[in-house]
Amino acid sequence: MKRCMKMYENKYKNQIDTNLENLDGFLQLLADLDQELELYAIGGTAMIIKNIKEATKDIDFLTTEKQEKIRGLFTLAGLREKDGSKLCNIWYLEDIRIDMFYDEHIIGFTLPEDWREKSEHIRDVGKVKLFILNWEDIIITKIARNESRDIEDAKEIIKAEKINFEKLKDRYYKYAEESLISDYDLKFKILEQSYKK
Repeated sequence: MKRCMKMYENKYKNQIDTNLENLDGFLQLLADLDQELELYAIGGTAMIIKNIKEATKDIDFLTTEKQEKIRGLFTLAGLREKDGSKLCNIWYLEDIRIDMFYDEHIIGFTLPEDWREKSEHIRDVGKVKLFILNWEDIIITKIARNESRDIEDAKEIIKAEKINFEKLKDRYYKYAEESLISDYDLKFKILEQSYKK
């Protein structure tokens, strides 16, 4: 857990912002490989797709594919692997960082069984199917990391997507205790206090 948390310190992020144009270029590069692939946008990536924010520090995806398939495709597409961890597999496309998550785990949070059906299909780019992970689970992963920018992002998502705060709270407490989110009660209370201001 400490290793995954350290990966998210600012010094590891891109020095430049990543925007929708960068994301579209990455998706087209993958589409050119003509391989079926499911990608679920999470974090700031989901937010830029929905125009909740203009840019983010990296591209974040959860995938249903095995890491070995992703490694083969990304290598073929010319990406460089920086960290081969399954917790957070880090790749670079020139100066753009891409974080890949596998096996229904994001930052110590195991996604609930209904995560796929609650997610939103955005579009297909060739054989690449692009989804947004459901907003409640995106917020939960932001609470899990709990940096100040994550709390601000969570509040922006709640506002933009009109998230029912009580339903979010119920989902969080139903699953957070079973996950690897340290101090899960305190972390939610930080969001709750900030949200109510």
